[in-house]
Amino acid sequence: MKSRKLIAILLAAVTAFAAAGCGKTNSDTDKADAAATESGKKVLKVGMEGTYAPYTYHDTDGNLVGYEVDVANAIGDYLGWDVEFVETEWDSMFEALNAGNFDVIMNQVTMTDERQENYDFSTPYIYSKPVLIVKSDNEDIKSFEDIAGKKAAEGLTSNFNQIAKDYGAEIVGQDEFSLAMECVISGEADCAINDELTYAYWQTVKGDTESTKVMAESDDVTSSAIVMKKGNTELKNDLDKAIDALLADGTIAKISEKYFSTDISTK
Repeated sequence: MKSRKLIAILLAAVTAFAAAGCGKTNSDTDKADAAATESGKKVLKVGMEGTYAPYTYHDTDGNLVGYEVDVANAIGDYLGWDVEFVETEWDSMFEALNAGNFDVIMNQVTMTDERQENYDFSTPYIYSKPVLIVKSDNEDIKSFEDIAGKKAAEGLTSNFNQIAKDYGAEIVGQDEFSLAMECVISGEADCAINDELTYAYWQTVKGDTESTKVMAESDDVTSSAIVMKKGNTELKNDLDKAIDALLADGTIAKISEKYFSTDISTK
């Protein structure tokens, strides 16, 4: 899907925001299926950025909203669990998961081979493609191969960072997409690689389709899902069961339409 087309279909979604609910008690990562809130419900503690629209961000009233916020709450409703959100910077997200600060990460986490060696993933519910973004007047970069020796604004632990490094780019660390775009516009960075939907949404919300452009898009469709520490089989099975059911009955597709005006939950 081309970025320009995405911009058009996302225009209808700009004002479609929803407040998210939170649980009341904390849980340890390895005991997520045993912890309970004051209401007697189990609790799922979810780590996310809160700055990565439209997946997880704050609306004008300060409420945590987004595609993955709604998906998390739908999973909680299906399983009869309370959901608590823990906002954490992306570059320390996996360290916080390892430390037991929360049970899972929901933040458009791409299922890379390296991550799957170290963590368990749920059934995927996000499919997208990486795109190469440059300043509109940039004539030096026309393909991914052209970023060798160039500066790319990326989150240091993101899969987009790894893509940029694989093509020989020098990394300018930015843990928020909006900041990465500022680096590209200001010239601090020559380019950025990120999710096509995130870029199109940023253009729509910012009202800026002129300062940057997509020069190339990857042929690889990436899959994203809930990530958790290895070994908690019961938690993984519960989450897979919930996601499979919510995909089958169209719940996640409706949430996707709300934020993207298209269904990103299937290939």
